[in-house]
Amino acid sequence: MRTLIRNARIFDGTGSALRDGAVLVDGNVIARVLPAEDGTEAAERVIDAAGRTLMPGLIDAHTHLTLGSSIEVMGKPGHAPAEVQALTAAHCGRVMLDHGYTGAYSGGSGSPQAELAVKAAFERGLLPGPRLVTSSFERLPGGTPGMIFQFPARDTRPSNPAAVAGFVAEMAGLGLQAVKFLLNGVSAMDPGTNMTEQFYEEEILAAGEAAREHGVWLTAHAYTAASIKLALKAGFRILYHCNYADAEALDAIEAARDRVFVALAPGIEEADRDRAPKFGFMASESQMAEQRSAVEHKQRVGTELRRRGVRSLPGGDYGFPWNPVGRNSRDLELFVEWFGYTPAETLHAATMLGGELMALDVGQVKPGFLADLLLVDGDPTADIAILTDPGRIAMIMKDGVLYKAPAGFAG
Repeated sequence: MRTLIRNARIFDGTGSALRDGAVLVDGNVIARVLPAEDGTEAAERVIDAAGRTLMPGLIDAHTHLTLGSSIEVMGKPGHAPAEVQALTAAHCGRVMLDHGYTGAYSGGSGSPQAELAVKAAFERGLLPGPRLVTSSFERLPGGTPGMIFQFPARDTRPSNPAAVAGFVAEMAGLGLQAVKFLLNGVSAMDPGTNMTEQFYEEEILAAGEAAREHGVWLTAHAYTAASIKLALKAGFRILYHCNYADAEALDAIEAARDRVFVALAPGIEEADRDRAPKFGFMASESQMAEQRSAVEHKQRVGTELRRRGVRSLPGGDYGFPWNPVGRNSRDLELFVEWFGYTPAETLHAATMLGGELMALDVGQVKPGFLADLLLVDGDPTADIAILTDPGRIAMIMKDGVLYKAPAGFAG
């Protein structure tokens, strides 16, 4: 089926100014982007954008579909059977799509089987949800895989590079696309561990070799400068958090900017500071002080990465009770408020750069690209907050299929 979307103001994902025009979708692909005066192309289905903004679907670079909480349902993060995690992921995927997210890069799932099953269901159209790059959490040598936030201190166990490399190979063999390593701790779950190093250097270098051998990507949960530099040395594809990057780490990120992505996750930092104590996390005075400091460092690092032209992407670790899935577009506001991005620069990061991260032809309104498109009431390049309100998203198209049609559309 050919679908013509006419009378649109087009944001194409590159960061360029909006322009009047029309888009012809043929099946699941954008066939043509037309000037406004040529918006009469023959098509079986015609959608009048009525001056709304037509833009690529949003892409979240740090997604957790199995942590347990959305804006509709609250759950406690932790271990759960694979079938429970699959149902949770299916629900959270639908919530993300409701909010205009047609793409998601997983920051780790406690169940590889659940993540793979949900991805397949999304791809086949059995369940509504975003395109998904799948990932597992790591496993310490000799440990069990899963949603683990507390690890023994590194110096209490021997180094075991072969076991770490074997785990990467095992996850690749299951069909996952990425493997996540918590190079530092998680203070919200294990107080005071954000600055602890959890793996030996030779283990992470072995993980990098195994990832290259088996064709999977590696993701680093990295707060400290040492972990950032180690992840870059090992060839990790994407770095999360990076709060305590020093000048040398920032230089290393900049030097690798053509091959690496960063997802700072400001959403979880704000949530840990402002809402986690109400849930009993990060609630002591020392923990609250730690989180206030983490936010200050994050603001400095995010601003500096923007200045250096590093591919920094929105994606805020959503899925915790105090930071639920469905709030994802708060990250877009924080890119503007904390890091000094313009709304157009932020949308470029959340669309075109997100497509580059996923290594798919998505994230642009461009001939040959997959038809993942939104129609938005208003101009999000002038007011990014529009995208935090799903009621302002008049149309959601994923893979050429209308998931949400504009009001009054009868086609």
